[in-house]
Amino acid sequence: MNKIHIYRSISAAVLLSLTITTAYAQNVLPGNLRINGKSVWEAFEPQRQVLQTSSAVIYTDGRSRVMKIYGTVVSEDGYILTKASEIEGVSELTMRIDDELYSEVKVIAKDDQWDVAMLKIEPAQPLIPITLSQLDEVKQGSWVISNGSTTRARRRVKIGIVSANARQISPPDTGVMLGVILSEVEKNGLKIKEVTPQSSAEKSGLVEKDIIQSIAGQKVTTRKDLLKLLKDKKAGDKVIVEFLRDGKNKKLSVELMARPQTPERMTRNDYMSGGLLALSKRRYDFPRVLHHDTPLSKDRIGGPLLNLDGVCIGMNIARASRAASFAIPARELNDLITQMKQ
Repeated sequence: MNKIHIYRSISAAVLLSLTITTAYAQNVLPGNLRINGKSVWEAFEPQRQVLQTSSAVIYTDGRSRVMKIYGTVVSEDGYILTKASEIEGVSELTMRIDDELYSEVKVIAKDDQWDVAMLKIEPAQPLIPITLSQLDEVKQGSWVISNGSTTRARRRVKIGIVSANARQISPPDTGVMLGVILSEVEKNGLKIKEVTPQSSAEKSGLVEKDIIQSIAGQKVTTRKDLLKLLKDKKAGDKVIVEFLRDGKNKKLSVELMARPQTPERMTRNDYMSGGLLALSKRRYDFPRVLHHDTPLSKDRIGGPLLNLDGVCIGMNIARASRAASFAIPARELNDLITQMKQ
């Protein structure tokens, strides 16, 4: 995309903004000037064409009628990247790229850290993959373009700006656990009734019928003592657990693990944004994301995030809140594509 097209896009956007301001002053906003109106689409037609040929519409009903999510075309020979958790458990996927329908779609790899899945089709003709940006950072305030709604044959656009510097999105703090189920309270400690598989306790060597006497040098005689002691600990902290086994005093070093995440509680703002129907199933715990304000929903995730040149600066990975969408930056996306195609 050359500078003339960029200037035209910016000029059209400025003109659109002025027209909208005037319309507001008159208390009227014509439908074609609204965020999903034809005037907006026309202003970003070059970028829409990129989305048309280099993004995939993914269906999960087996009949190519119920759209589930978007995908990003990353190679000429049929590799498509998408959000893994939104297609989890689906046995029959179909896909449309441009106006071509593909009924045989294979999931060939997944990456849990980024919540992405690599899909593979066998196209009759070479596909048009996205062009990845070579920039490490994207400036705040930069215009970005994503997939909006779509018809069977035609992509539409959603417009936003980059709202914050690329950063890590940590998971909600769920606390830590030892990984044991306690039996009746003993006079001399807490008796282990059961050890949770793959837990801190199991990995350190604690077993059923061990009687815990102290943790990190503090005596524990009730469940309340144990919970109070673990309250200020973090995942990865190591504590010395002293216990009785067959009447003998023993001790082990235990590395604490994070408590498994429960379904996230919806805030008032989340419900105002559509709640579970609009927000992504997984929207936290990413190593680094681009944060933008494009008004997407969970079924508009998975496709490319473009700049005004039509270059891919990331892949949309989550609708996080009422005013936040997250994308995997191009640098990390490039590494992911290379790894998952091998």
